[in-house]
Amino acid sequence: MSHPSMIKTFADEVKTIPGGEHLEKCYACGTCVSKCMIQQKVDPDYNPRRLLRLVMEGMNEEAFSSPTTWMCSECDLCYEACPQEIHISQVIAAVKQLAVDAGYTSPLTPVSVDEDLCSGCGICAMVCPYEAPSLYEKEVDGKLDRFSTVDANRCMGCGTCVAACPLGAIGREGVSNAEITVQLQYPKTEPPDLVTFICDWSLRVDEDLDILESYPDDQVKVVHIPCTGRIDPQHALMALKSGVKGVLVCGCKPGECHFKRGTYVANCKMSLLGTMFGQVDLPQKQIRFIQIGTQDRGRIRNEIDAMLDTISVVEEAIS
Repeated sequence: MSHPSMIKTFADEVKTIPGGEHLEKCYACGTCVSKCMIQQKVDPDYNPRRLLRLVMEGMNEEAFSSPTTWMCSECDLCYEACPQEIHISQVIAAVKQLAVDAGYTSPLTPVSVDEDLCSGCGICAMVCPYEAPSLYEKEVDGKLDRFSTVDANRCMGCGTCVAACPLGAIGREGVSNAEITVQLQYPKTEPPDLVTFICDWSLRVDEDLDILESYPDDQVKVVHIPCTGRIDPQHALMALKSGVKGVLVCGCKPGECHFKRGTYVANCKMSLLGTMFGQVDLPQKQIRFIQIGTQDRGRIRNEIDAMLDTISVVEEAIS
């Protein structure tokens, strides 16, 4: 019979996984909760402090079912603020690993791959911040072929792979190419002056969202995306081709991206687009990428007004 002190607790299991060793350093101050936007924007039951308490009390089923276990995107905004310097995301990831091992699955909607379109190039695997896509081989018509597959328990739905796929083989409801494209078509109405692609996480407070939505539809068209990593340069070009006078892409400040490196990916794309504009002699001022930080309350109004002024000047110069 095992001695009571030899029995491994749920907390012990978490601590054996790299990152989980910091579990007992937390003294439940709640700073992590105040820094995270998931509770505010997505699920009021999201609470890292509460999850760690469930682990310490041996309530594994409750911990495995908690939205906190599955919704943490590892942005680590909480880490910089934590007085104990705990990577809360790593502790949560350890709990998530045990949940998957126990047969639990993520409640989030992952992207899906259309194998009829997939070429097995592997670009999706390279750009994903969470290593959700991977390549596998299977026999097709007597020959081995490569395809991408997505681990639904790793996918966070940022859409970066959707934009990166050169053949449009990856999609998810709400962020598919078709759903964004239809928002940029104006068959019966005049196109707006400005299209603003807005990362759902870049505006931290409801007041900023109210400012964004306060502009008339014929002046500013707002297209919501889960992350600026989802932005496709073709969408910006499509908007301009439809008669829109300017495109504003709004994302998170570097180091504050909700999906870890979406801001970096978007910055590379927008730089490439700027180079393309220069090569075809188009006014680069017609398109702009801004990065809004957690403390930049109210900045969205200034940026939109400035962009509207800029494209007005560009239009006058062209005419």
